[in-house]
Amino acid sequence: MQKIILPFVSGFLASLFFHESTLALMHAAGLIDPTGFSTAPFMPLGMPEFIANAIWSAVWAIAMAWLLRVSPERPAPWVQAFVFGGIVLTAASTFVVDPLRGIWPTGNMAPRLAVGFAANAVWGWGALVFMRAFMRYEDER
Repeated sequence: MQKIILPFVSGFLASLFFHESTLALMHAAGLIDPTGFSTAPFMPLGMPEFIANAIWSAVWAIAMAWLLRVSPERPAPWVQAFVFGGIVLTAASTFVVDPLRGIWPTGNMAPRLAVGFAANAVWGWGALVFMRAFMRYEDER
C-alpha cells in the first residue's frame, strides 16, 4: 500500500491543497491571471481542470516516491521533492501535455515556466508532507 496507493492519494491531495492554493494565492497577489481551482473543462475528458490536474499529479507522485525512495526509515528528501515537482512536472506539462492538447510552447516562456515551477515545486513539497504524514513505521504494526 505504501508503494502505490499512499503516493497516489498524497499527490491528489497535494494538488488540491498545495498546487491549486499556490495558484490562488499568486492570483490574489496580482501576479497571475488564472485563479486556481479552474472548472474549465479539460479536453478530451470534459472534467474540471483542477480534478484532471489532481489525477495526473497523483500519478506523478507515485513516480516521485519511487525515484526519491520515500520511506519511513529514510530521512525525508524535502529539497529533492521540491526540485522534482518544480522541474519534472513543469517540463512535462509545458513540453508534453500542452502540445498534445494543441498548445505549443512559443514566445517568451519565462513567466509561464516561473509560475509552473513555483506551483509544481510547492506540490512536490506538499506531496511529501502527505506521504510522510500517512506513512506507518514497521514497528508500529
